[in-house]
Amino acid sequence: MSDPMLIDPQVLKDTSAGTEPAEKPFFFGLFKRKKNNRALLNKIMIWMFGPLFLLWTVGLVITYFIAQNIANAPYDRALADHLRMLKHEVEQQKIAEGIQLSTSAITILQGDPANMIHWEIRDANGNSLGGNASIPLPDNWTYEEDKLRLRNETADNHSIRVAYIWGGKDLNGLPFLMVVSQSNQMRATLQQEILTGMLTPQLIVLPLAALLAGLGLTQGLEPLSLLQERIRARRANDMSPISAELAPAEIVPLVAAMNSLLLRLAATNETQRRFVANAAHQLKTPLAGMRTQAELALRERSPDKLNASLEQLVLGSERATRLVNQLLTLAKAESTEVPNLFPAADVDLNALAEQQSLQWVDIALQKNIDLGFEAAAGPIHISGDRMMLAELLNNLIENAVLYSASSGWVTVRAGGDPLSAYLEVEDSGPGISAEDRDRVFDRFFRVLGSQEDGSGLGLSIVKEIAEHHHGSVAFMPTGHRNGIRGGTCIRVTFNRIKPAPAAAI
Repeated sequence: MSDPMLIDPQVLKDTSAGTEPAEKPFFFGLFKRKKNNRALLNKIMIWMFGPLFLLWTVGLVITYFIAQNIANAPYDRALADHLRMLKHEVEQQKIAEGIQLSTSAITILQGDPANMIHWEIRDANGNSLGGNASIPLPDNWTYEEDKLRLRNETADNHSIRVAYIWGGKDLNGLPFLMVVSQSNQMRATLQQEILTGMLTPQLIVLPLAALLAGLGLTQGLEPLSLLQERIRARRANDMSPISAELAPAEIVPLVAAMNSLLLRLAATNETQRRFVANAAHQLKTPLAGMRTQAELALRERSPDKLNASLEQLVLGSERATRLVNQLLTLAKAESTEVPNLFPAADVDLNALAEQQSLQWVDIALQKNIDLGFEAAAGPIHISGDRMMLAELLNNLIENAVLYSASSGWVTVRAGGDPLSAYLEVEDSGPGISAEDRDRVFDRFFRVLGSQEDGSGLGLSIVKEIAEHHHGSVAFMPTGHRNGIRGGTCIRVTFNRIKPAPAAAI
């Protein structure tokens, strides 16, 4: 159970919504949601039906022209047949003596009174030789033998279809032009019937197809609604993975990403819980001691004893401050899931080790400890957080100085090769037994028999920072210095070393 103080009130608010009555079915409820919640469905609808209606409009235009061509084809063939019949009739006569059509030809041309064929014969000079002289002719036309020409014209405020051919010759060899015309009314009626027959199924099928597509789309998105309900029904402290068993294959990556987020949130909550528990546990003793010293100081009348109590109070506050700082550093080192918490920068371990060693010189001199620094031959560059790496080294040096006896020594080293770099601290302290070496990196663990004051967090911080920088911590063999054998040597090795600039070597 998560600590109540770590539960976000907004999460509780969202969780309480899970107890509300179930919503209406997805197909109906989806269209009643807020505009921002329908953005996905709207976008899919637009991309589905927008191109569909655009193609349907293009199809209507294409259908219109197809119907027009289909309606014109049989009537144009009939006009061509009438022209060939006229040509045959006139070729048997002499146009200079007038034109007389046979009874059968007149009967064929007259046909249906409502759709009668009008005809005309003209000579090479454009003079009318017989027939209906009111049939309009093209403004510009040239002699093209046996070339059928068709065009739409207007006569007596009615649309007509005109066909004409050059190339006929009478018995005297004189050329003539044959022209026939017919009303477009029957063509328009046929075209309308064709359009009606072709578009009626589309007008019925298209809305049904759109309705079925919308229904299928909403049903296809229903797993999202079910996933939403399952998430809303979860408790605020439930960080268990979301089951992807019933989720479609397209949603599985989304569920996996949500599970990854839940895992990171669980790790963050656990880190916060441990920090609060550790802080409460560790601060209890120093705060109680400070309160005791303050109470003693209030009761003391002797200035010497009063000063002694105040000095103990100051020391207790310093230890508490150091403990709080270490707890905060540990919490930060554990928060590896927080983005940009450790800004990557180019860090020279050689310069960093020298700088941090100088900060401990005064404390080492107070304990009569020989603090030395062995630098590498050149800069040792890695990518990392300079402040956290400095904290790592400070904890190693502090432990070495704290547990080394007077007249002892501490050596800080930096080194590396083309593939790795390391920081190393060796001291002349009592050392750490083999059975305790695996436990010294646990929080608040302290070696039995140690008389020095400490919190047991230093090496835990070192390990957390090293692991975040893809490094490792190991105990190394110790050597001798000034006739005193070393007690503990801890090396932190970092991979992914960045090559140093050529000018700096």
